[in-house]
Amino acid sequence: MNNVDININDLKAWIGNEEVAYDEVSVNLEKKFRATIDEDPGSPQKGEIASSGIHWTLAPAIVKSSLLGKDSHPAKGEFLPPVPLPRRMWAGCQTKFFKPLLIGDEIKKVSSIFDVNLKNGKSGLLCFVKAKYEFYVNNELVIEEFHDIVYRDYLKQDKNIRKLNILPGFDPVYKEKIHTHPTMLFRYSAITFNGHRIHYDYPYSTHEEGYKDLVFHGPLQATLMLRAAEKYKNKKVTQFAHKGIAPVYANQDLYVTIEHKPKGDIICYTSTDDAGITMEAEAFF
Repeated sequence: MNNVDININDLKAWIGNEEVAYDEVSVNLEKKFRATIDEDPGSPQKGEIASSGIHWTLAPAIVKSSLLGKDSHPAKGEFLPPVPLPRRMWAGCQTKFFKPLLIGDEIKKVSSIFDVNLKNGKSGLLCFVKAKYEFYVNNELVIEEFHDIVYRDYLKQDKNIRKLNILPGFDPVYKEKIHTHPTMLFRYSAITFNGHRIHYDYPYSTHEEGYKDLVFHGPLQATLMLRAAEKYKNKKVTQFAHKGIAPVYANQDLYVTIEHKPKGDIICYTSTDDAGITMEAEAFF
């Protein structure tokens, strides 16, 4: 890895940086979202409750192609701080749902940088950026979220590592299997306007960033857990906190498993045969 000199005080100057964007929970977006997660797109109507997790597709950063970085994310130093580490990953987030989004809602998304910290991990220097996202409909706060982004250096040997994160020993009350077909990744990139090349550019993902295949989106993985939790409980989640543990790749079977807690809340896990647990979440109702 390269030796990188990071001035944390310079990066902390981005705390409080804010941007505002607008979007609509359109009928067309709802249909595309359902189809992407392998549900019948049906005939959604304005005023119906939108699919859970659709907020992760709303009001993405939209910049012209010449302003994208090498990874095809928007270049750092505008909304996000200019962290001089090349690999950017969705590490997880904590979400509160105050009111469901409805199809046809016009939303205002207020994004702000909440915190920036450095940490030395097993893989080297890590930089954690915590961003806050607020979604408003008619000036009413309907969703509040803290999103964790982690930056690190490239690790060329990643694709050769087989680290197994052991599954907890419990009897699952719900389990489903999803095949991570590359088209699912492509469609999710499209509806989120996410240009990050690790999700669709195989040579870039494997040769430049050191992954063994295309990388499954963190929020897509979280969406599948959120959907499973609500299917099992047959009600809408009010809070959902999830944390990424290991990458999931295209062309794998991804398992979504639920454990029911005594208090009535549930623990969700995703896992693969190669990695064991890849993401964990807790859902509150």
